[in-house]
Amino acid sequence: MAASLAILALAAATGSAPAGPTSSTGPADQSVGRSETALPEPAFGSTRAANAELLLFSVQFDGTTISEALSAYGDPADPLLPLGELTRLLELPLDIDVANGVASGRIGEGQRPITIDLRSGQALVGGKVIALIPPDSVVTDADIYLRASLVAKLLPLKISAIADEMLLTLTATEKLPLQAQRERLARMAGLAGQPEAQDDAMRVATPYRWLSAPAFDFTTELGYNSEGSNGDGRAVTRFEGRVAGDLLKSGFNAWIATDDHGDPVSARLAFTRRSEEGRLLGSLGGTSASLGDVFTPPQVIGARSLGGAGFVFSSSRLDQASVFQRINLRGELPLGYDAELYVNDILRSAQRGSGAQGRYEFNDIPLVRGRNALRVVLYGPRGERIERTRVINVGGGQLAAGKTTVDLGVVSQDRTVIDLSDANLSGFSKGKGDLRATFNIAHGVTEHLTLAAGLSRFTDFGGASHTVGSVGSRNSLLGLAVQADLASDFEGGRAVSLGLAGRIRGISFLGRHVEYGGGFADEANTAFDPSRPMRRYSELVFDLAVPLPGSIGLPVSGRFDRAEFIDGGQTLSARARTTANVGQTLLAIGADYSRRTQGSFSDTRVNANFGAMRLIDYKWQLRATADFRVKPGARLETLGFAADRAIGERYSLRLGATRNFGGRDTALQAGFTARLPMATATLGGDWSTGQKRWRVGVQLNFGIARDPLKGRYRMTPPGPANGASAALLAFIDANANGRREEGEQAVPGVLVQGGGLKAVTDEQGRAFVTGLGDGTITSLRADIAGTDTVFVAPPPQNIQFAARAGGIARIDYPLVPTSEIVTRIRFRGRDGSLGGLSAVRVRLVSPKGEIAHGMTEFDGTVVFDEVKPGRYAVEIDADQAARLGMHLKAPIFAVVGADGRSVDVSGEVAFNEPMQMVTR
Repeated sequence: MAASLAILALAAATGSAPAGPTSSTGPADQSVGRSETALPEPAFGSTRAANAELLLFSVQFDGTTISEALSAYGDPADPLLPLGELTRLLELPLDIDVANGVASGRIGEGQRPITIDLRSGQALVGGKVIALIPPDSVVTDADIYLRASLVAKLLPLKISAIADEMLLTLTATEKLPLQAQRERLARMAGLAGQPEAQDDAMRVATPYRWLSAPAFDFTTELGYNSEGSNGDGRAVTRFEGRVAGDLLKSGFNAWIATDDHGDPVSARLAFTRRSEEGRLLGSLGGTSASLGDVFTPPQVIGARSLGGAGFVFSSSRLDQASVFQRINLRGELPLGYDAELYVNDILRSAQRGSGAQGRYEFNDIPLVRGRNALRVVLYGPRGERIERTRVINVGGGQLAAGKTTVDLGVVSQDRTVIDLSDANLSGFSKGKGDLRATFNIAHGVTEHLTLAAGLSRFTDFGGASHTVGSVGSRNSLLGLAVQADLASDFEGGRAVSLGLAGRIRGISFLGRHVEYGGGFADEANTAFDPSRPMRRYSELVFDLAVPLPGSIGLPVSGRFDRAEFIDGGQTLSARARTTANVGQTLLAIGADYSRRTQGSFSDTRVNANFGAMRLIDYKWQLRATADFRVKPGARLETLGFAADRAIGERYSLRLGATRNFGGRDTALQAGFTARLPMATATLGGDWSTGQKRWRVGVQLNFGIARDPLKGRYRMTPPGPANGASAALLAFIDANANGRREEGEQAVPGVLVQGGGLKAVTDEQGRAFVTGLGDGTITSLRADIAGTDTVFVAPPPQNIQFAARAGGIARIDYPLVPTSEIVTRIRFRGRDGSLGGLSAVRVRLVSPKGEIAHGMTEFDGTVVFDEVKPGRYAVEIDADQAARLGMHLKAPIFAVVGADGRSVDVSGEVAFNEPMQMVTR
């Protein structure tokens, strides 16, 4: 009787009813349904997921249950769903950057680009803007949660939530990868997890080293080329190689390429060091520095960004830019690849074939104010498709009060460190080897005012040398960013610039006007002509979504500029770009207008271009391009088509044709590729009908990198010198010390995914993934659903590390055996019998001081799941004990082994005399 009275007293004190169970203390205790109380305290090392009601849904897709317990929050009729977990269940290729609240990728057979950016409060889906309202989203340490109704707008899904049955029914509105490859369902079962029970991302340190084992990438082509109808054919021997690694506490990379005769014709090398935290020089700051073949920083007025042998330094944020300054994007471009640049899901520019110095280069790209999603898509000659997404926050150039940034660059323009050619890198006819130096400094005076200055010395492509200085301010007016600059070349030339940028009625815009005098040379201006000094220049850049019936809007990007010269001539240009999805086909449409006058001369040109891409059944990738000349003389100039067909996992076929109507030439292409475990080999050829030339050959692409798990070099698929690599070791960590020791079992079957690539651990628990990008924080995801393991606690599924070309991150992935601790808290009645005591708050304290919380159920039992090996202390909550006047009669300890066996412990609670008075 006394025990019952004590139970009633405790229930009244804690506000819970003794007649039924309280909330569960771990994932294993939850049945599919709704938690009737507040969320339990987090497990070791994690944080509370959300201050909302936890829901566990069963998820059905195409009549099949794909998850028994998908965690959600909020309203059961329209719950908040974990975006990362949901897209993994459906095998939708979205990259989830939880730390920055960004998800990006491409969805559907139409490969519509999608970027979800919680910070900017909007999502871009195929160029359409969808607002993200804060109540519709929650970010935890492990995932991004979005309202189900919002997910249905973003993904090709219909979502039905049946609250009474805690059931989510998903219906695809178009074919999904999961439907194309249903055999993956078995591996995806059981992916659901409790976000509150997961740690933050596992971060792997990748510090710069004095010397690391370098990584290599090689492309070799052997073949035969028929030059013409006279039959003077010749053998083709072409080579391209890259090497990258750490040297002298910085990243080192080098590249060399030969012509068709095997003679070296181009090379470059550079040392680069970056610091995301801005501590490159310690307390002096700095975000990046490079030495070797580098590019100078651009200026608003004065010198443009140009390459050469030299050095650069910057303390500006890597993920921020000024709306008044065009940006330049450069990166590695393997032999035979094409590159396309999408800005906010609109195709802005394309580069066909390998670019200069083995890299792609998109220059003078204007951005609008706000967060801009930049997506570079690389198309390989064997059907490869590689995407890199970068989100840049574009502001008005204002800095925080008291903050100073510096950008400095000095190069021998147009000359590489290893100069193998007389050709200029930029195509400039003069000035090769001349000194080019730029210096920019900005200081935040107040929150709303930043002062800036610049100094540059350069030789323009007409061969004239200039020294330019400028001062200016960056502030705001009525919500618009305002920039004003004064510049002089110290020889009578001068310039005044004024710019405005902002967003009005859904239109993001940038307007800028510059007045020139005294023959001032503004090389940073796209209309610059060294032979014709300018008088004035105006430009307008805008982005908007044109409303259409039944559509959120058609994204349109436009640019208009006008230049007036001292000789009275003018240039006028305009361009517009849009991207749309028609059915399952992604379309990119552009139009360009230009008019040039000089004296009695006048020239007007109007051109248009068209591109289309479509996936069919996730096997065929079709691409088509067309270029039109509207004026002078309307005609179709070029028409191209390419089809890539995946044949299983290892083989692919490419067919292509391009017609040049001006040259009356048709180029045909065919290739067959085998993706070997450590390389790719392609047998292919092309034929030009107009030039009567044909070419056939074999191309081999492979990488070489040192595997830290094997302690030796190994051949790899292409990529280790173009980007980072990772070597993962999965094992059963019996003693929970984080290191594999003798006798600890390897774990095969762990799926490792990142950057669109994947690998599975072998019988020794090892997996190697390469081609993970350069210069950014890279995320991998480890999935143990395909392993033959039970009762283990893996590290966080998300793995992050700083990626750089040639770097190889060693990742120890210990799976710790777990047990459950069943704790019984009892109370001794007046008759001496022991009874269970409910609603007692209990703490489980690990050897490292980490704490898990639980509450006893009606029978005095509390269960702690997924407990790692070690000696634990079981305590009652001190605040509750003091309030209710109770204490443990003796300390309680539990020793958990590595055998997975359940551990039972019990303890007795005694009450002080005041408590006994209450219970009578």
